[in-house]
Amino acid sequence: MIENPIISNKHPIQQQEPCVVGYCEGCGGEIVEGDDVIEFIDGLMIHQDVWCAYDYCGKFGRPKQA
Repeated sequence: MIENPIISNKHPIQQQEPCVVGYCEGCGGEIVEGDDVIEFIDGLMIHQDVWCAYDYCGKFGRPKQA
């Protein structure tokens, strides 16, 4: 049996949306399968990006002068 590429789920045009696995605690954006992330012990995740790390530290850290 020959598979029709137009109706097959393996056709390159019929691409599925990436699966959302969580949300970044830094920027608040979606984390999808395949993204590079930093995962913490308590399950929180941030994108492996300087700005997301900066935003995360700004939200949960306490500003203090040394």
